[in-house]
Parts: sequence; C-alpha cells; structure tokens
Amino acid sequence: MPQTRRSLPRRHFLAVGATALLGLGASAAAPAAARARLVPTPETEVNAGSMVMALTFDDGPSPQYTPQVLDVLRAHSVHATFFVCGDNVGLYPDVVRRIAAEGHTVGNHTWSHPHLSDLSAADVRDQMQRTQDAVTKTGVHAPVLFRAPYGDFAAASLTVCADLGLRPISWSVDPTDWANPGSGTIADRVLAGAATGAIVLNHDGTEGGDSDPAPGSGGDRSQTVAALKSYLPALIEAGYTFTTPDAHPPGRSGVPPQAPAGR
Repeated sequence: MPQTRRSLPRRHFLAVGATALLGLGASAAAPAAARARLVPTPETEVNAGSMVMALTFDDGPSPQYTPQVLDVLRAHSVHATFFVCGDNVGLYPDVVRRIAAEGHTVGNHTWSHPHLSDLSAADVRDQMQRTQDAVTKTGVHAPVLFRAPYGDFAAASLTVCADLGLRPISWSVDPTDWANPGSGTIADRVLAGAATGAIVLNHDGTEGGDSDPAPGSGGDRSQTVAALKSYLPALIEAGYTFTTPDAHPPGRSGVPPQAPAGR
C-alpha cells in the first residue's frame, strides 16, 4: 500500500563477512578488515530534497508501451528510471537506446524476471551479469541501479550488487498497476502516496519478451500510461519535481516489499 515516510536516513551499508557471502574460503588468519565487504541494502526513498520524488518503470523495454511512457515524460520534461529485463533488451535495443538518449536512467531488473530466492548464487549472478552485458551491447552505459523482481532481494543479489557496483533500489509507493485495477485507481494510489523522497513503482513492459501483448492480458500496460497522463501533471501542479536515484546519495534503506506486493 502507498506510504508517506518521514523517517531519517539510516545507514546504507552493512558489513558482511566475505567468506560467508562469497564462499571464497578466505583464511581464518586473514585480518578481519580484509574479510569484510560492504554490501548495500535496498533503498526505499530517493535522497534529493524536499518535494522530490522518483518515478520508476519495470519489466521493459516494450515496443508498445515504453515509447508511450517516454512521450508522456518528455511532454512534462520529467526523467525516470527504467528497470529493464535482459531478454527484452536483446529484443528491443532501439527502445533502450531511446530511453538513454532522452536522459532517463536504465537499471538492471535481471534477465528473465525470476524469484531470486529460488535460484542458486551462481544463477543469480548470471541473471544480473547477463543483463549488464545486454545493456552495454546496445551502446548504453552499464546500469548502476538494480531492482529485484517482486522485491525479492536475495542475499546473493546484494553480494552481486557489491561486486558490480550496483545500488539496489526498492520502492515506497506501489499502485499495483500490473494488476490493471483501472487507470483512475492507479492514479489515486500514486497521488495518495506522494511524499518527499517517494519512489513510485510502475510497469511499462512484461517479463518474457512478449512483443505485442494483447489488451487485457497480463502484459497490457495501457492503464499505466493513462494513469501517468493523469497523476504526473497533478503532482507537478502540487509542486513536486522528479529525479532518478543514481543522481543522488543513497536514500533511506529498509526491508524491501515482498511478493505479491510488486512485480
């Protein structure tokens, strides 16, 4: 459910033993400092000042809906973050290039949108690294942000984030647009959750590489587009501005939402 948060930022990094997380068999005699690593925790707000929010879009790119989202954002001079799935990146590289060319941030959302806690550490790493590689293959810079599908930030994914220099980004406002509750309901939920630092979860695509999802199917994002056209000008009128998490220091970290809170 949407939340309004006024909490002060907490420490963003947790010191975790490298032996336990990486299984590298580090010698017990090695200095403690050498065995420790800084592992990031998921951020639930953007640390960008008063009346600043972040819009995020997951599961793309979609050749049908991502361009529509980009058109709305461009009309209002707003930048957002697109957490892309690697399999879709390979299918629609031109859409990824447009995202970056228009000043938006491209984030990593794994290759095929699995529940990471169901995978081995090696498979989690493969999901994330393949997506990094797919994005760079399009000519776009490697992502610096990561979002786990379903908010399922398995410990292995946070270790890989540390290795790849990725910041894990969760959310604070989930209008469950993926369930198609109606564009009005989506807009109302976003407006109800609007607050300084809020990170809004939206969806512009669907996992699995559906090239042209039929209206009414699980991949239909037309309600998301219609809701964006409604709530974005309302938020701007209320005085909110928008940014992307990578442009600012880490915001508040917290326990990420778990399935089925997001997709």
